[in-house]
Amino acid sequence: MKNIYGVLLLLNINLAYSQKTPFISHITQTLVKDIGDDVEMACSTVYSKEFNVLWVKVTKDQIDESIVLSSGSTIIVNDPRVTLMSEINPDGSRYVLQIHDIQEVDASIYRCEVMIGLNNKISADTELLVRRPPFIYDNSTRSLVVVEGHSVQLECFAGGYPTPRILWKRPNNAILSIGISMYSGNILKIPAIQKEDRGTYYCVAENGVGKGTRRRISIDIKFPPVITVLQTRVGQAVLYDTFLECHVEAYPPPAIVWMYNGVQLSNNQNYLISEFATADDKIDMSLKIMKIINHLYGDYICRASNILGTTETTITVYETVLPQCPPVCED
Repeated sequence: MKNIYGVLLLLNINLAYSQKTPFISHITQTLVKDIGDDVEMACSTVYSKEFNVLWVKVTKDQIDESIVLSSGSTIIVNDPRVTLMSEINPDGSRYVLQIHDIQEVDASIYRCEVMIGLNNKISADTELLVRRPPFIYDNSTRSLVVVEGHSVQLECFAGGYPTPRILWKRPNNAILSIGISMYSGNILKIPAIQKEDRGTYYCVAENGVGKGTRRRISIDIKFPPVITVLQTRVGQAVLYDTFLECHVEAYPPPAIVWMYNGVQLSNNQNYLISEFATADDKIDMSLKIMKIINHLYGDYICRASNILGTTETTITVYETVLPQCPPVCED
C-alpha cells in the first residue's frame, strides 16, 4: 500500500501553474453510527481542480498502514461497500465518500488530502465512530484463591462504544465488603479479605447498546479451621447412646479427628464417626458413643487441621441419672 501511495504522489505532482493555493473549505464532522448503517463523509475543496485529492483511512497508532481509498474521482480500495461521488469544478470541488453496511472495522479516522507536491499536501480529518455493545477484555480477573486477611484487587476492563460503564455486584444484590451493594469502577479493592467475602462476584459492563455483558468471578479464601458446636457439655445416662457434633469451616478442606484421653478415635464397638460435607469449605462431623458406660465419660476433642493452622474444641460428656431425650431413648 505504501507503493501505491508513493506512485500516486509522483503521478500527481502539480506544476503549480495556478497562482491560487488550494485549500479545504469543509469536511464532515465526527459521525456516530450503528452497525449496518450507511454513512457519507464529504470533503469540499477550493482551487483544487489541477491537484489530486485523496480519501485515506488512517489506522490509529499505525499511520504507516493507512489505506488510500480514492484518488480524484476514482475508488482505489477493493471493497464493494465503499463508493465515491465527486463534483469537480474550477473554483470548488466536492468529494463524498460513502460506506454502506457499516461494520466495526470501519471505525477510524478518515483524512481528505490535497496533494500539492511530492512532500507537500494539505489535509483535514474526520472520524467515524461505530456503536458497539460492550465486551470484556481477557485481561480482566477471572477467579482468585487468596489467603484470609490479604489485600485483593479485582479488575475488569471493557471495550465498546460508547465507553462502557463498569459495575461490581454480588448475587441477589448482597452487600459488598466495602459496605454497598454496587460499586462503579474498573477496579474493586478489598483491603483485608475475610472468609465471609468468598463466593461469586459479577463485573457488569453497560453502554446503552444492547443488553450489556457480565463476567462471573469466583473467589476462594484460604483460612484456618473454625469450629462451632451446639453444646460444649452433653449429658447422658449409662447404657444410652450419646451424640456429639461439631461443625467445621476451613479452606483448603481440613483433616478432622475426634480425640479422647489423647487417643485418636476410630470406628469400633464403642464409637461410630460420621462426616458430611455441606459445601467445599463446610463439614459436619459427628461422634456416636454407643451405649455409653462409666469409663467413656469425660472430655472429647474435635480437632481440625489444614495448612493454615489447627483448631480444636472440647465437648464434655457427663453422666445423668435419667436418659436425655432426644436424641434417642428407644429401648
